This record gives sequence, C-alpha cells and structure tokens, in this order.
Amino acid sequence: MPRPGFRSSLPVAALMVLACSSDTSPPDKGDDGAGQGTGGASTSGGAPSASGATTTGGTDAPASSGGGTTGESTGGAPSTGDGGTGAGGADAPMGNPSPGCGKSGRPESGRVTVDNDHIYTFPDRYDGNSPLPLLMGFHACGNPIDQFINLTRGSAFETEYVRAVGRSSDPGGCWSYNNDIARVLRIYDDLMDNYCIDMDRVFATGHSSGAQMIVQILAHRSDAEHMSFRAVAPIAASDYGALQVPVPVMYIQGKNDTVRGGDGASTVARFRAANMCQMDSTPYAEVMGCQSSGRTVNPGCISYSGCSEPTIWCSHDDPAYSNTSHGVPCFAIRAMYDFFTNTP
Repeated sequence: MPRPGFRSSLPVAALMVLACSSDTSPPDKGDDGAGQGTGGASTSGGAPSASGATTTGGTDAPASSGGGTTGESTGGAPSTGDGGTGAGGADAPMGNPSPGCGKSGRPESGRVTVDNDHIYTFPDRYDGNSPLPLLMGFHACGNPIDQFINLTRGSAFETEYVRAVGRSSDPGGCWSYNNDIARVLRIYDDLMDNYCIDMDRVFATGHSSGAQMIVQILAHRSDAEHMSFRAVAPIAASDYGALQVPVPVMYIQGKNDTVRGGDGASTVARFRAANMCQMDSTPYAEVMGCQSSGRTVNPGCISYSGCSEPTIWCSHDDPAYSNTSHGVPCFAIRAMYDFFTNTP
C-alpha cells in the first residue's frame, strides 16, 4: 500500500547544472562511458521513455566543458529565492535529535571545512539545540567537492538544511564503494555525534558517480540501515543489483543519456522492486517544465502505483552537459526539495 500521508502538490522552478562522472567499480567497468546495458524499456514497467535500444556511450566529457570546476552549467547560475518553503521551515516539528544536539552552537561563519575530505554548511537558524534536516550531496567524477553546495546556493536547502558534502578518495574524484564507504560512514557519524541533526530527516542526492555511490549504499543492508536515508534523489546512477531496503525515491536521468547509454530503466526497476510497486504508473505532473539552452525541458516524471514508499521516475529531455543529457537537469533541485519536504 502507498505510504500514508504522501502528498504530491509541488511547485517547480528552474535550475540548471552540468557535470561529468565515472566510477571505478562494476557495472561500468571503470568508466561511466560504458553504458547501462539493461536500460531498455522492457524492464521499465511503465517507463516514460519508449527507447528500447541499449547503446554504448562515450567517455566522460572534460569537467571544464560543463562548468565542472564550479558545479554550475552553461545554462546559467543557480537561481536565488527559488527553493520553496514547506515542512522544513521554522514551524517544523522538533524531530529526532542526534546525539550532537546541545554540544555547541553554530560554527563560525556557518561552515566547517576539512580539505579534501568534507564540507558542512549550517543555515542561520542553526543553534545547535534544535535538530535540522540534513542533505548529503555526492559529487560527480571530475567535479569539485562543493558541487551540490553550488547547486543548492540560493535555494531553501541553503536556508533550512544542514548540508554535508564529502570528497571521494580517488585523485580523479570518482566514487568507489570499496574505497569510500568507510569515509562516508565516518562523515555521517561525525555529523550525528557532534552536530544537531534530525535523524529522521536525512536525505541524499548525488550526480553520476555520486548517484552510483548512493545506489551502492542502498544495495548493502548494513550501510543502508546505518544511514537510514529518509528519501533519496540520485541523478544518472547505475544498476548495482537488488536494493536491500525500501526508500522513497525521485530517480532522475535523461531519457537519451549518452554517457550511460540508456534511460536508467533497470536502475528504476531496482527501486520499484524494493518499494514493492505495481507495474503501472501515472504522470507526475507536479514537476513542471523549465528552460535550458533556449528550450523548454519536459521532466517526463511518472509515479508508480501501489508502492510501500513514494517512487518517482523523471526521464527528462534536458540536453544538460554538452548535449549528452547526463547532467543535472534544470528542474532537479527544486523538484527534489519539494519531494523531500512532502515525504512523510
């Protein structure tokens, strides 16, 4: 049965970024250019894309071609005041305080940085006593550690959430589960032990290699249960096998993603199975179009029926990242904020 109380009344605005990625572990054989081999429509169960072909994408475009050093796209800088309001605002319930609540106040300048390891940012409302929601962001390969800090600048994530981003251990910035899971768990534990976080409102997003890292965490039960994400919004991930826990998801991938070589149908099928969804779906019109590269983008979102947790797939046509459709589409940040806010 669908999770009680899930609402889908979400306004949308436009925000655009481009980025590149790769990963050093299967199924991409060390390179995100090796496309998703099972991304055809036959596994989609109500896919918004009719593409049944499986192709092989090229290697990642250079980070510089899509603003990779800043996390911003040629579609323009992130818009301000566009993140919306909602359950994460000043009237939010106290939530489930982490052990770090009451230990200290807001860090100086609202930021904690450990070079080449992690960055935390704290909104003005953070006082160290009232738990706030947490957004964990995982950068794409070849992108800077602060990709998702840049992406969410000026949005409600900046003013309502603690934001935490880590840096992969790979010199090229590509996440690898085997090499990086200990670091990710350490960052999570540090946040819970030393800062005031609502442990019931921990959310994750990532792009490409970073999205793959989220999927791999969910494919390992102990890690998934330890981090206990309230909801996730991976962008252009890959299929790493069965997911071990149900989780609300807004999965986002270009329907013509030439880096992945598919629309992400098999990855969506893993979420659909974990959330015990039916095969049928309905349009998810709450995520509306946006402007990118002088054209109107169709988010292409659907909502699956009968799920134990909300399960949304946005198979978009934003040409983001040098016309590969592999970037973070213009609607993504606002859409995921609204999805997280309305996930009970």
